[in-house]
Amino acid sequence: MSRPEGLKTMAGGVSALVLMASVSPALATQVRAPGEPPAANTAEAGLWGISEETETYARRSGDRNNDPALNTYVSGLTCRVAGQHCKDIRVYVMDRPVFNAMAAPNGYVEVWSGLMLRASTEDELAFVLGHEVAHFLEEHSFERMRTLRNTSTALLVFSLGAAAAGVYYQVDVSALIDAVYLSSMAAYMGYNQSHEAQSDQMGLEMAHKLGLDASAGALIWENLKAETAASSFRRVRTAEAFGSAFRTHPLTSERIEALGQQAKTLGAEGTGIEDRKRYRAIIRPHLADWIEDEHRHRDFGRLLHLLERLGADGDDLGLINYHKGEVYRRRRDEGDDLLAANAYRAAVAHADVPVAAYRELGALEAKLGNGAAARDAFNKYRELAPQADDQWIVEEQLSQLNGDNV
Repeated sequence: MSRPEGLKTMAGGVSALVLMASVSPALATQVRAPGEPPAANTAEAGLWGISEETETYARRSGDRNNDPALNTYVSGLTCRVAGQHCKDIRVYVMDRPVFNAMAAPNGYVEVWSGLMLRASTEDELAFVLGHEVAHFLEEHSFERMRTLRNTSTALLVFSLGAAAAGVYYQVDVSALIDAVYLSSMAAYMGYNQSHEAQSDQMGLEMAHKLGLDASAGALIWENLKAETAASSFRRVRTAEAFGSAFRTHPLTSERIEALGQQAKTLGAEGTGIEDRKRYRAIIRPHLADWIEDEHRHRDFGRLLHLLERLGADGDDLGLINYHKGEVYRRRRDEGDDLLAANAYRAAVAHADVPVAAYRELGALEAKLGNGAAARDAFNKYRELAPQADDQWIVEEQLSQLNGDNV
């Protein structure tokens, strides 16, 4: 499907949703048995049809991550969480730098890279997946539609969905995610507080039954809340937590407290460094791309906080320190040149350093008046990236440095 056709499909889906909200009879309340489709010619079947259109868009999206190993892992974990409903679930990993996962009424699930980057362990990811599977099992989307009885209400939800997407993104990232797509999903997957609380409880129970740590539920939200508090944008900080692009209410301390109390009841054991290292090994092939995507928000405070947490166990420090340098270089506040240089210096001490770190370090060393160090960095870049398109720029900078008496 081409992008214009995709937009047309999503808009058509929302139109169908509005019509269904205004004239449809009461939706079924009984949870279906595993593998049971909705009855034909019902409002429920109509909502499934909209979900299928959206799933087609997701399946063909350029944002879809096609790594077989990663998709097998996420699908397998979702299947374990879903239990007997495993065959009802289809999972798509999306390279989108927002903390989000969602389950559509027809059982298709999206898991976004912003979530996978911020989860520290499999336990945390399983909790969020369980939360979304719970929405599907409890048919919260159908309950939600009972509140959309007239066209004006449905259109209001549509508009709020678009506004929520616009408020979250601090820059124009329309090339990343179509606003109509986001809004149409928000329109029929905007759950209320009781839905969220129920899904939190069920998600934690499902993850715990797999033998995973029950403290993961509160921990992932606590980390997200702390990251949000570090944001460079006041409107993000005062929102308490961005959570999901489709949130219907902010992430509250009461929600974290409820998950913490539930963990005590279930008997949380806690996770350790080995749990984090195992999960990091799974996402490592995508770590560089996912972190680079985070720069699009230009939320320097939030990204620095995330990078600190990602590097807390001493893994991937070449990559992580390089991106710290990139944050300071792009932010350009007073003193950031030295901070960036120090970050690049730390990065090049590790084997996993991106080669671009040497180029940026050379430029900063030259700017800071450290000619010898600049030449060393540029020469290392020439050695490691002899075919780079910008080699001529490096050559010019080296020529200027070699003419100095430094």
